[in-house]
Amino acid sequence: MPNKNLDEITDVLLLISRLQSLCEGFDETNKTAVFTTKIKILIEISKANEISPAELKYKVGLAKSNITTACNKLVEEGLVEKNKNLLDEREVYYQLTEKGRVFLNDFLNISKKNFEGQLAYKNNMNDIASQVRNLLDLVK
Repeated sequence: MPNKNLDEITDVLLLISRLQSLCEGFDETNKTAVFTTKIKILIEISKANEISPAELKYKVGLAKSNITTACNKLVEEGLVEKNKNLLDEREVYYQLTEKGRVFLNDFLNISKKNFEGQLAYKNNMNDIASQVRNLLDLVK
């Protein structure tokens, strides 16, 4: 039984690796990772429309101080704006700026081309998308 659990964990990690490779594509001249913390944060903010550092901490899997540092850099780059809660100014939340939406959209379009290139021969993207949504529901 313990080996079965390790096999399942290995399969999940393999899925993560393969999905990340699909997002990044493969170019042996490009040695840098594309699917960075920056992209992860931008995706989570775009899905939530607005999100607190505490929520991001759990969704991205980083310490709150690291989230704050990363988001401050995104604010400096003009990709994200930091807003205070009108009822409690100690609480902040992040939203994408228009520049952030364009930046994320450019990344998503590149990823789309990579997915289409890798999966074109299977013609099963709808099934994959459905299964991914089911997985996302499980890990919310």
